[in-house]
Amino acid sequence: MIKNISIVFIVFSLTACAQFDGNFLNSSDPVVEQSNDDISNEVTQEDIFNQINDIAFPPQTVIDIPSSLIMGSDENWFGQLFFISELDANDVFAYFKEHMPDTGWFLIMEQQTKQSFLVYEKDNRVAILNISRNKRGSKATMAVGPRAGLN
Repeated sequence: MIKNISIVFIVFSLTACAQFDGNFLNSSDPVVEQSNDDISNEVTQEDIFNQINDIAFPPQTVIDIPSSLIMGSDENWFGQLFFISELDANDVFAYFKEHMPDTGWFLIMEQQTKQSFLVYEKDNRVAILNISRNKRGSKATMAVGPRAGLN
């Protein structure tokens, strides 16, 4: 019994780490393709920064748009953002620690090591920020979602 539970846990853990590129067995969805054809403008960095206006990003930050997923806008968005910065990881950590409270986020936990974490709470949402070193500065992931236990 324990062996079966362990196998199920390992399978779920591995699939949780996998990335989905939007294709099932290389098939395409004609509805999605048509809606993509109707979109004349691609999403820009400025569009993203305007959509999520309750996060102050450090200067020299570029969002990895194809890897990121955002639902909603203003102070009701959730999703996962991947971004890089020309600033080193310590400066990005310090920037978020200083500026997140300016938009109403309350620091819950911080850990600053080779891979640093900041965890914030605001209203009914939680933001988890993971910052690590990169060859040209730093890279980070921010996951924002509903706070558990609200049901």
